[in-house]
Amino acid sequence: MRRPPAALGVAIATAFGTGHAVLYAVLMASSSAALVLPVVDSLGLSGDAVLRMVPQVALADTICIVALPLAIDPKHAGRAALGACAVIVACMAIYLVLRWIQKAGRFDRLDVLSTRRKLELELRISLVLVFAVAALATWTHVSIMLAGFGCGLAVAAIGEPQRLASQLFAVADGFFGPLFFVWLGASINLRELGTHPAMIGVGVALGAGALAAHLVPVLLRQPPLVSVLASGQLGVPIGAAALGEQLHLLRPGEASAMLLGAVLTVGAVTIAGIVLSRQSGERPPAPQTCNRQAL
Repeated sequence: MRRPPAALGVAIATAFGTGHAVLYAVLMASSSAALVLPVVDSLGLSGDAVLRMVPQVALADTICIVALPLAIDPKHAGRAALGACAVIVACMAIYLVLRWIQKAGRFDRLDVLSTRRKLELELRISLVLVFAVAALATWTHVSIMLAGFGCGLAVAAIGEPQRLASQLFAVADGFFGPLFFVWLGASINLRELGTHPAMIGVGVALGAGALAAHLVPVLLRQPPLVSVLASGQLGVPIGAAALGEQLHLLRPGEASAMLLGAVLTVGAVTIAGIVLSRQSGERPPAPQTCNRQAL
């Protein structure tokens, strides 16, 4: 892990007496590809600096998703490490099986049968695999984000069919995404920020610390606005809040503070993206409509 987030994590945990320095370091080092990449695409951002930033975001997202279960409960880090290894092995096994099926030419026959009889077999199989690995992650006390991320990599590695991509987008953004955020919003008590004002300071410190940590590449001549764009956080803070509340590892209001810090980075990413778009003088591309026949 990079030194700036580690130092900032220790400073925040010491200043507010929460004792979660490692967790804060992971949060501030994280980036969200699910947030940053749509912003880059919707605003039509381009250039060498933006292209170099994309792998940086993906790498930070991957490492922090794996590190989250180890950081949130250090007392059971060994168990979490074994669980993470089990999930990773399961995802690798899925990739190998899918790769073997692809080389055998059975995907084409499956697609023809699924399209002809409207069985949506690719979507059904994908959901079964995701739910199975998510069950393994839950049983081994690992965040289900790792399960979803690993299964997504396995499917993408063999070449995700366009029809399946449209179906997964519809299911994820049309059902599971809203369901998850509604459940998360109902399970986290934002009133605790009012009864524990110190947690507001934790949230602001986490958001500011994330921006500061991601500005380090400016020393390597990365444009400051691109660095701010890479600081966007979403999945890891949400996963930390949900997992921490589930395991009863956080202090009152601490989960809400994590979400507050994430919201601050989302605002910073929005502003940085707009400024970069105006500087480039390019108009954002027109939004694409979803092809109903592809679903």
